[in-house]
Order: sequence, then structure tokens, then C-alpha cells
Amino acid sequence: MVRLEESDFLTKLTELFGLNRAGTVYVSMKRFAGRLASLRRRKPKLMEDAAAKEEPRCLIRAHSNKKSSKISCIIEAKDLVRFQLAVGNIMRQQMDGLKTRERSKEERQKEREEKRKAKADAAKGVKKDAEGKKEGASKAAPSSKKKGAKKK
Repeated sequence: MVRLEESDFLTKLTELFGLNRAGTVYVSMKRFAGRLASLRRRKPKLMEDAAAKEEPRCLIRAHSNKKSSKISCIIEAKDLVRFQLAVGNIMRQQMDGLKTRERSKEERQKEREEKRKAKADAAKGVKKDAEGKKEGASKAAPSSKKKGAKKK
């Protein structure tokens, strides 16, 4: 497994997605308290002592089903949010070959009914609009009679 710097990891991850257009890429993240703490994993007291000396970091690994495709990177806690956004953007760009979900007949019928209801509601108009037209018409008619009455 090759341990890379942050920027190199992101470029290699993009290449890995490109090589596995129809395949699978596995990405995992886990807390990394240091090499010494991981070596003392079976002895909890010693592991806690070793982990207390170091600031926690994050170990990110990526691999595919092809040989020699393993890459990894260690990120400091303060840079983690920025790195996660970068990895998320790369994943979003590369996941364009996903299959559409097949829906059952019941789901399709529900969607059709919802569309019909939406069209019917749009055709009716909003209640306020209908009232506004009626009030505007009734107010306009009496005012024209008054004007006509003044002319006589």
C-alpha cells in the first residue's frame, strides 16, 4: 500500500476512478492514533498512553479489484473537513454511470396520480386569485354606474 500526500492522493483517486469506469472503487476512513498505538492494540492501557501523546488523525484508504491499486493517506484533524469536501466532489464527478432504479407498478401509479392532482390544482388556480377577480369585477361595475349617473 502506497502512503501519499493529500494532493497526490486526490489525483491518484481520480485516476483510480477513471481506470475502473465499469468497476468498483472502495474508499474507507478510520481514526488513526499513530503507529505506536496501533502496535499496542491488544494492550488497552499501553494503547491509551501511546494515543494520548499524539493528536488524532484520519487514515483514508482507497482500492479497487485490480492488483496494485491500493493507496492511502493520513490527514490531520484540522484539515479533515476540507479534504472530505474534495473527496466528495471527486466521487460526485465520477459516479455518472449509475443505473436508474426500477419502480414497481404501484409506485408508477402513485406518481401518475400525484401529477394529475398537481395539474388539476394548477388548472383551478389559487383561491385568492379567483376571489380577487370577482371582487374587482363587482367593484368596477358600480363605479361605472356612478359615473354614468353624474353625466345625466
